[in-house]
Amino acid sequence: MNITNNNKIPAPIYRAICQNWYSGAGADHFCSVTELLKPVKLLVLERRYKNMLEEEASDLIWSLMGSAMHKVLEASEHETSLNEERLFCQVNGKTISGGVDLYEEGIISDFKFTSVWSYIYGNRRKEWAQQLNLYAYLYMNAGFDVNKLQVIAVFRDWSKLKARIQHDYPKQVMIIPIKLWDMSRIEQFIKERLFQLKIALKLPDDAIKECSQRERWQDDDMYAIMKKGNIRATKLCKSQKQAEAYLKSNKDKDKLSINIRKSIPKRCEDYCRVNKYCHFYRKQHPELFQEAI
Repeated sequence: MNITNNNKIPAPIYRAICQNWYSGAGADHFCSVTELLKPVKLLVLERRYKNMLEEEASDLIWSLMGSAMHKVLEASEHETSLNEERLFCQVNGKTISGGVDLYEEGIISDFKFTSVWSYIYGNRRKEWAQQLNLYAYLYMNAGFDVNKLQVIAVFRDWSKLKARIQHDYPKQVMIIPIKLWDMSRIEQFIKERLFQLKIALKLPDDAIKECSQRERWQDDDMYAIMKKGNIRATKLCKSQKQAEAYLKSNKDKDKLSINIRKSIPKRCEDYCRVNKYCHFYRKQHPELFQEAI
């Protein structure tokens, strides 16, 4: 993958970002836990076009910060802990690998630089639960006892002021417990993901099912009730039906209208390296892909 520096971040930081923090897992390795949890279409396209991918260095700053933390954690390892130990196991004849941030006294911990917003709205917890349970499977399969999973979240946009005035605002660093699944559930989850990936790898690009709305990090469309002359909405509705019912029952309905606020697939627009190879993205932007459509 080519890492560009169009935003001209300082050379030392750019060189650090370009450094290969992950050394790979060997020729016989099929996929990592991180890869297995990616949307199937995204993973397949990344593999098919890996030699053509580009990423802007400034988009990888927080990844660099995470790598820096992992280096510090490795230096603090003691005799009862394992840091960044990569384990392997086979499921349905495929080798899966994963590197856990910290294993200590039966506890698997994953350190994450994340936003306060992601904690308050819980929009990443499903993915965190899947990731940590797959790590637990690797460790239990290797004979380790696992009795607890947790995310140690470091909030990169934490505000001391908001922490003082908002009673439900998180601490700057928080331990978020993750429910441990039983082995059979984790194994079934892995098998299902491997099966989906096996099918997708045989299909041409545009025949692979698009990512789900959740995988695209896309909210539902909203229907704004607007009063003539006003900038702000009188009411926000979750469906066309709800908006029409409100309009029908309102005494000022002749002064009101419905404005559809289309949600943005944030991952597709800002975080997907293979969006130009994806039929869903091309349909969203026909002006950019006239020949492809």
